Parts: sequence; C-alpha cells; structure tokens
Amino acid sequence: MKTTVTLLLLILSIILNGQGVIRGPYMQTPTHNSIIFKWRTNQNTSTKVWYGTDSTNLNQVSSINNNVTDHTITITGLTPNTKYFYAVGNNAGILAGQTNNHRFKTNPLPGTETPIRIWAIGDFGKGNTGQLNVKNSYINYTGSKHTDVWMWLGDNVYDDGKDTEYQSKVFAYNGFSDIFSWLPFWPTPGNHDYNEVWAQSSFLGIPYSNLPLQNHVGPYYDIVDVPKQAEAGGFPSQLEVFYSFDYGNVHFLSLNSEVYDIANTNNGINQMKAWLIQDLQQNDKLFTIAYFHQPPYSKGSHNSDDVYELAMTKMREKIIPELENFDIDLVICGHSHVFERSHLINGHYGFSPSFDVPTMMKNGTNGNLAQGNAYIKDTLNNNDEGTVYVVCGNSGSSETAPALNHPVMAYTDGGSNAYGSFVMDVKKNRLDGKYLKVDGTIGDEFTILKKNLALSNISSKVLCQGDSILVQANHKGGSDSLRYEWLPTNNVANSIYIKSNSITTYTLKVTDLLTGQIENKTFNVNIIHTPTVTNVNDTLFTQQGYSYQWYFNGAIINGATNHYHVPSQSGNYSVELIQNPCTNLSTSFPYISLGINELQTDFSIYPNPIKTKLYIKNNPINRWTNVEIRTVEGKILWNEALNNTIHELNFSNYASGIYFIVLSNSKNDKQFKVVKE
Repeated sequence: MKTTVTLLLLILSIILNGQGVIRGPYMQTPTHNSIIFKWRTNQNTSTKVWYGTDSTNLNQVSSINNNVTDHTITITGLTPNTKYFYAVGNNAGILAGQTNNHRFKTNPLPGTETPIRIWAIGDFGKGNTGQLNVKNSYINYTGSKHTDVWMWLGDNVYDDGKDTEYQSKVFAYNGFSDIFSWLPFWPTPGNHDYNEVWAQSSFLGIPYSNLPLQNHVGPYYDIVDVPKQAEAGGFPSQLEVFYSFDYGNVHFLSLNSEVYDIANTNNGINQMKAWLIQDLQQNDKLFTIAYFHQPPYSKGSHNSDDVYELAMTKMREKIIPELENFDIDLVICGHSHVFERSHLINGHYGFSPSFDVPTMMKNGTNGNLAQGNAYIKDTLNNNDEGTVYVVCGNSGSSETAPALNHPVMAYTDGGSNAYGSFVMDVKKNRLDGKYLKVDGTIGDEFTILKKNLALSNISSKVLCQGDSILVQANHKGGSDSLRYEWLPTNNVANSIYIKSNSITTYTLKVTDLLTGQIENKTFNVNIIHTPTVTNVNDTLFTQQGYSYQWYFNGAIINGATNHYHVPSQSGNYSVELIQNPCTNLSTSFPYISLGINELQTDFSIYPNPIKTKLYIKNNPINRWTNVEIRTVEGKILWNEALNNTIHELNFSNYASGIYFIVLSNSKNDKQFKVVKE
C-alpha cells in the first residue's frame, strides 16, 4: 500500500512539474460581489481557483471540469469592499498564487460615496523602458494607497495587436507583468489593437470596413472580459466593443473610436451613440468619465485637424456632442504620443480654427485649486458647463517634436523622453486630475468641483423651560471644507445647543468654502414655559394651545383637561401643561369659593352649572330690559329682551364650557359667568 501511494505522488509530481501558467493570472470586471479570473497554461487542464480573506487559508474553491489552455472563471458571492487572496490551478493542485501579491479588493456597494484612486495609461505596450518607467513611477507614487480603477486607453500593444505581442510586451514583459496579479484593468481598444481585429474580421482585409459590431473579433476580444450586461452598473451594451461601469459615485464609459467605417455609413458609430444616450439617461452618479482611444482634440503625434484623421473627426462630430449634452465631466484618450489637457470647454465640434473663446471656453484658467482656479460645476446634467479633455498617449510611446498648439489646451508635454500617466482622485464632490511624469513629478494638476451640498430639513423643536436641546446639521454632499453658522447666534460648529430663551426662530447657514455654494434651513423652537394660573370671575385660567391636567390639593381632578377650570370648593389648585417632551407644573394657586350660585336683590340666575335651560328672575320686572349670551372671548351668541318676571334661556345646543350672561338696561349692565355642563 505504501508503495502504491508513493507511486501516485510521484506521478502527480511529474504531472504538475510539466504544467505551468504562462499568462497571468489576471482579473477582469470586478464588482462589489464578483470578479473574473483569467490565465493561460502551457497544457490543457481543468480550471480551478482557491480564494479567501487570509493568504494562508484559501478556504473557498470554485472549479470547472474543462480541458483548456485559456482559463476563465467567475467568482460570485463575495463580500463588498473586502480584500481577498487567491491561487489558480486545476484539479491536480495550485499552479500560481497563494502569495500576498495575488490579491484583489471587491468594490464597495453601488452608490457608496468613497475615496477613489484611478490610473490611466495609453499607448503603453511597446515593451520598452518607457513603459516600465511609467509603471514604476506610478507604483512609487501611489505607495500603499489602493488603486480602484486601472484604465487602458487603447493601443495597448504594438504593432498589430497580435496575441504574441500581448504576451511578450504586456503579460510576460519582465518588470511589467507583476502588476496583473493584484490590479484588474478596464480596457478600450485602439487602432493598433484593431490591426489584428481587422485582419481577422474585416471585409477582404480592408480596415474600418462596415462590419457588424458583433463580428468584431481578434486577440483583444479574446484577452478582455468586460461587462456586456451591466454587471458592474450602467446600461447593458450587449457587446464588448463598448460598455460602462460604476465605482462609488463615478460612472465610467469605455467607448470605441474604432467603430468608424471607411464607407462613412455611420452604422457602428450610430449604434454606439444610441446606446450611449440610453446609458447617460439612467446615470445618476456625481461624476462621469468617458474614455476611448482617438482624441477629438490633439496636436501631438496625431493632428485632429488633418483630413485623414477620420476616426478622430467622427468622434468629435458624432460622440462629443452627445457627451456634452449630458454635461460629462472628463474625456480621456490616447493615440497621440503626448500629454495634453484642455481648459473647461463646451461646443467645439470642428477643426481648431473654429474654436470660439467667448462661446466655447467655459473656464479659461488652469483649473488649479491651490491657485484658486478650480473648475466648478453644478450637479445637473442638462447645463452645458463644460468638459475637460485629456490626451495621455505617452505611457510607453513618445513623439520627438510635437506641435502641441491646439487652442483648447491648458497644459501640454511632449518630446522623445516625455513619458507619463494620468492619475485621478475622487473624494466627495471633488475630482483631482494629475499628470504623473516618468520622473515621479507632477507636471499638471486640475480640480473639478461639484455644487452638490444639500441640507436636510430641520423640524420644529419643542423645548422645556430651563432645558436645552442639541440640534445637528444634517446634509449630503459638499466638500471637506464646510462652514456652519447658526443665526442669529455666533455658533460656527456643525451642531448647536439651544437654550430656552427668547429666540424662537433659527437659521442654519452652511457654506462650501471650495465651491462657494451656500444653503440655508430655517426652523422654529417652541419653548414650553412653566404655566401660571390666574383667577377671572371665579374661573382659573392658564395659557391656551397645549394639553392640560388640573389638580386640587395635589390630586388629579378627573376630566379637568381644559385651559380653564371652574373651582367647586376652596383649596389649592395647580395645572400641568403638557406637550411632548415637556410636562411643566404650575405653582399652587389658593382659591376661596364664594359659592357658584349668585343671588342678587334685583335678579337671580339658576341653575349654575346648566344642563339644558337657564332661568333669570327679574325683580322688579323692568329692572333689566335685555339679556345676551357671550363666549369667553366676548362673542355674542344670543340677544333678546327680558319680558317676563322669570325668563328662560335654552342652552341645549351650546357646547360645554364657560359663558357669560350680560343683563343690561338704558343706564348700565351687569355680567355674570355660567358653566354649561
């Protein structure tokens, strides 16, 4: 038995030693709960991945019993915003991974506001020192800060987008390939990637033929695995040719400038435009970034004014107006082997001489926040407030003597050693863009700010006399630089303790010091004072407008819940005023009763309290000539002459409460209080 086990282990060792991963592993389409792993082996094997949150304990496994060299497997059911480690292999065992560098981090839940680091490189796949130096400058710059989105801007490999070129100059290029084990990428293709696509897909080998988009095939599309069904957010494109995705409060559009066709039918570009409109109509993210290969504006290794730059012209004329219709914030491209960055512009769809500064330049500053020049926009997608355009086609390619004189540009960099990449940081309502040069310095930087501060309504407050209440400023949006003011006080914190004083109306004023946006919310404070008791015509009164409970000698008087009370006997009366959360009890009020029925020599009124009828005995008959029934507020409810010695008043239709009887004659009148039960 022991000999058999040893033999099996020896056979397994021989099998494993003959197998190996020759591409990757690398990752595609990360979401908050899933990710795709891809790798290539030198032999046909099954597909298996081990993963977990501890690199020494990969306790979850997924596998496919296939027999392939190019492996693709999707892992689902992951926890959002969590770091995982992984290894890949087959049913015989692990072939690569199970190290600290074989890791990934899931996205946060969709819509979560979180700081985001974005890295973009274009025209990088040359397999040269420029490509390596650009990658290393970024690794040194970002340090331990996690990269959330890695964007490929096209011409991802040179010269023809062949599988062998991707292998030698990207996935297996020493000094560059190690990044794939921990950083997924979001690609767009360029014309060099499409050289092989057209060779495999085009009509009679003619590039830019009017080929249906679903028939675009080739090494680029074999290598990538991007979301066609909006698996990562956005709107389904049904294609890998173009797609969208979300990360935090940013929406990304990976477009395709290579859908232009030489017959100028516009079939492909119109299909992309129709999808683009549907996508942007459903987009609710604060920032929107589009990226594709051939830029609408450039004076680098490619000149967007040249008549033969048909794809650049078509993107400028057909796609840029749709992007600007939704007030997109940033467009990033490659193709031209320089770095160029525009001002905040809008409405320029022609050649560079047609750029009209008064109408198309929305902000002609350098956009540098530290110098007070940030580009400030609102959150509405129907206001044409401008877009920033970036060309970063120098992440491995360069141009010796570019013109760099396009009138829309605020900053340019070019030359034989002018390599670099583009870094973006998004936090709250702020997007910072930086041109990271190959030597590690920042050549250009700008900031886009959004006026998205929104205060929550502050409800009216009830405050008991002698107490205080904490009121907090609640809001969404805004920057890290907010100023709070509570008027008419001088409090400048994000909360305030309000005391029971004479001020009953407050206003919270919040200013975003970066955007200049000011928002106000006013609220009232109802101060519940300790009640006082007054005696008017043998009735005890307190302030109106609350709930009440009267007490006699400290005991509850059942049913005595009005703002007034008619005492029935002498003693100490008090009233409790009630409004949540306050219950304020008055001091005791001593009351001495003189009797509820009042007998005069010239008249008498009875009974008091009244059930249905009240009688007035007029003695002599002509002593009083008129009678009125009035409310406590003095409103006359009834008025008639006194014609009999005993006069009857009907109270059956009157509500319970206190009324006043007013007897009068030509010389004077007399008022008498009665209670209707």
